[in-house]
Amino acid sequence: MPAEVYALYTVSFVGSDPSSAVDAVEPGNARHLASARSGLLEVGGEPAYDDLVMLAAHIFRTPIAVISFTGAEDQWFTAPLGLYADPSPHDSCLRERAMLTGQFFTIDDAASHPDFAGSPEVHGKPFVRFYAGTPLFSDAGIAIGTLSVMDVVPRLIGPAERALLEALGRQVEQLLSLRMSVQTMLHDSSIAHSDLVHNQTRLLDVLDTITQGVVVHASDGSIQQANPAAECILGLSVDQMRGRTPIDPRWQTIHRDGSPFPGSEHPASITLRDGITVSDVTMGVAHPSGCRRWVLVTSTPIPSATGHGNGVLATFSDVTEMTVLNDQMTESLCKLTEAAQERAALLSSVSHDIRAPLASIRMMTEILEDRADAITGEQRFELIHRIRVEARRTEGVLADLVSANRVGIGLGTPRRQRVDLDELLTVAVREFANDDHVVCLGELSGDLWLWADRAQLERILDNLISNAIRHTPAGSTVVIGAVEYDDAVELSVEDNGPGIADNEKTTAFDPYVRGARSADRPGTGLGLYLVQQFAQFHGGRAWCEDAPGGGARVVVRLPLRSDAQPGR
Repeated sequence: MPAEVYALYTVSFVGSDPSSAVDAVEPGNARHLASARSGLLEVGGEPAYDDLVMLAAHIFRTPIAVISFTGAEDQWFTAPLGLYADPSPHDSCLRERAMLTGQFFTIDDAASHPDFAGSPEVHGKPFVRFYAGTPLFSDAGIAIGTLSVMDVVPRLIGPAERALLEALGRQVEQLLSLRMSVQTMLHDSSIAHSDLVHNQTRLLDVLDTITQGVVVHASDGSIQQANPAAECILGLSVDQMRGRTPIDPRWQTIHRDGSPFPGSEHPASITLRDGITVSDVTMGVAHPSGCRRWVLVTSTPIPSATGHGNGVLATFSDVTEMTVLNDQMTESLCKLTEAAQERAALLSSVSHDIRAPLASIRMMTEILEDRADAITGEQRFELIHRIRVEARRTEGVLADLVSANRVGIGLGTPRRQRVDLDELLTVAVREFANDDHVVCLGELSGDLWLWADRAQLERILDNLISNAIRHTPAGSTVVIGAVEYDDAVELSVEDNGPGIADNEKTTAFDPYVRGARSADRPGTGLGLYLVQQFAQFHGGRAWCEDAPGGGARVVVRLPLRSDAQPGR
């Protein structure tokens, strides 16, 4: 759409038969229309009409808007900017339905409307598709014209937008009444001036009711006026804003990604510089309360009588809540994606960790069943031992999954009872005895009776020992110890394997995290995570360190008291 054609407040719809405009009104209306015309042919130079047409076009975001008046044989316009360069009459092409019916009239898509599809304004320039108009009445109650907005694409109009257009139409009627009164009462200039001031006040009242922020910039970019909505959104009074420009550093504007938003990129700056409308730009603005307000800004040039730029009208809406909600939804989506990836990785790992021991158990039970007479007692004992080890391994994987799920839904509170830690350690050493690793007790000293959850302590021991065996080569030694220190017991499991890298000592306790050396080893990545969670449930904590003789040492500190706070 050529800018030189549609940067305007232009044409309206009128009847295809010029005489129909008069035929549809009462006898005697022609006198009112003639009177209206005599008082309106010179109206085009009044900025108040320009302002109302510009405001209508801006509020409805349509490229076409106009105040038009229809006589018996022709039509003429106020605010004749854009398509029509002067206020001279123009022949009618379409029916002025809003004026003739005296009611608000709208067409969602003129191209598909049986009455208007063939009209020149529809299939030719300016290619009007959408139309909405509110009738204008004289003081005598006679429909003499319309305030209309048009677009070149189909669209719908809601009740709130209709109310705004009707409100602006009433303002046109007030201005019209004032104009005609001035012509009939030139002898009393004081009355005319008073009416003009009153009408301008009414126009400001309309701006005061608009929920969008409205700011008027002068040609040098400085703010001249702002409505109450702008004051509320920005947290500044008109006096505080007056004189500020878009490049004023006090705005502290930022982009959505947090980077600075230069004042030269502000929509008002672009409009002042290039004379174009800039629509729907999101920016963050500093608020006096210390928070950040996100606004959606549109700026439009304010033309002067000469057609040159005369400032900028900037409107904006507070979209802070919508922006925050969008950020939260984006963050939630990322977390859901990460959780889905973790779950897929976990299922893959669990599938492998369960399938492998089950396959071993099946193979060894088949040997016991099919070759029972051919194997020695020692071989039978070894097979049974291996079956027991693989079954324990499978049981450990399932126990970790169940425990992680209980922790995740807040069901990990310990069920405390008196537990002999010395006994638990002895049982654990016996359970993990095998030919590949040496599992033995180290230093045991002090009071090793704890007020704790026995099942969680067993999971701590099982995970620490399994983890040490899994990440050390065959023939390595795993030493388990427990020593009392200051009303607490430090349970330790150390090995003489390759150890844990310094950058993994902290992340090792995160869920689903496996060290760089664990890629070729089974495991869910939940073992040390559950160790830390169970330790914190008891008011303790866990950490990794290097073993004195090389290798890794994992320590779990558990309080002897039952009233210790979690994590201490």
